Amino acid sequence: MAYTDSSALAGLVKTAYDRYVEFALRSQPLIRSVADKRPAQQAMPGSSVVFSIYNDLAPATASLSETTDPDAIALSDVTTVAVTLNEYGNASLVTRKLQLFSLSDVDPAVADIIAYNMADSLDRLAMDTLRTGTNVIYGGSRTSTATVTASDTITAANIRRAVAKLRSNKAVPREGSLYWTGIHPEVSHDLRAETGVGGWNDMHKYAETGTGNFWAGNIGTYEGSFFVETPRMYRGVDGADATALATTAVTVAGTSAGVTIGVASSSVIATQAEAGDKISGTGIASGAKIVSLSTSGSTTTITVDTANTAAVTATTVVTVTPVTAVYRTIIAGKQALAEAVAQEPNVVIGPVTDKLLRFRPIGWYGVLGFSLYRQAALYRIENGSSISA
Repeated sequence: MAYTDSSALAGLVKTAYDRYVEFALRSQPLIRSVADKRPAQQAMPGSSVVFSIYNDLAPATASLSETTDPDAIALSDVTTVAVTLNEYGNASLVTRKLQLFSLSDVDPAVADIIAYNMADSLDRLAMDTLRTGTNVIYGGSRTSTATVTASDTITAANIRRAVAKLRSNKAVPREGSLYWTGIHPEVSHDLRAETGVGGWNDMHKYAETGTGNFWAGNIGTYEGSFFVETPRMYRGVDGADATALATTAVTVAGTSAGVTIGVASSSVIATQAEAGDKISGTGIASGAKIVSLSTSGSTTTITVDTANTAAVTATTVVTVTPVTAVYRTIIAGKQALAEAVAQEPNVVIGPVTDKLLRFRPIGWYGVLGFSLYRQAALYRIENGSSISA
């Protein structure tokens, strides 16, 4: 018997698509909110804004003579902090043809993506400044970023020390008597897993302090600080060298900076190496690091940050040495970070100016800058994580 089935009328059987297109996973921007110092009486527009801080007199502890007029003491000059303003922005140009042919309405999606890119970019700018403070505590017994290992996880003692230093520096807490702590989820895991006397106590939540204010990502209070857990905290592959991965035979070619290296069937490197790891082998410049990796089929392409030493085309042995990921946990009081704004960033719908009105611009634009304001109100803890990717 001949069935009239899906094969017989294959032209009527089509793939169906959901017209609702989801956005990528996102983390909530919140780092910019740490910048609570802003100009109060800015004199005029300018390319930078200078803040000034009075210096107090030294304590006068000597007793006065009853019959002698004390000498006058001159005030010392003010301390200044400059914030340089820069233009920032991004834009997309949507074509009329895409609007007409797309199965989903792209205009609202593009507007949403642009708006998120603005908030995301501003948060990154704030973090890039916030993590440059000079007060640093390293995990374990380490003394520099380059010596931190994955086993140098954060401890309650690190938090206690940072809070004690801030109080000793007379830093003003941000909420009641609590300082703000931004912590990466993979670091938070280690802190909350710490056992023994003085370990994380989940019984005291921030909601119980009675302030009534909540920060995005807040996971509780501990050791004089309230914790905001967010993947936006900086993670750099710049710690100590780990055990080298299995070596792999590859073909290296080219001499220009950023040369790519095709690694055939390198499942170990493809799954364990990451940007920042070191790479070595004949024809590869000494000290070269991986910039990026991409895998297609059985080939992993590794882009390195320096030129090869020679135009090598023969097969050589490449060794990849993972470098420890170092996380930055930030503990801050008031006025740790300053922000100056000439134009508050906002979404801009550009004019359609082409001859056939086909290209529709949308973007965001702002003029602002960040600078550390009070170093005494800022501490950074650098450590590894037991669950680092």
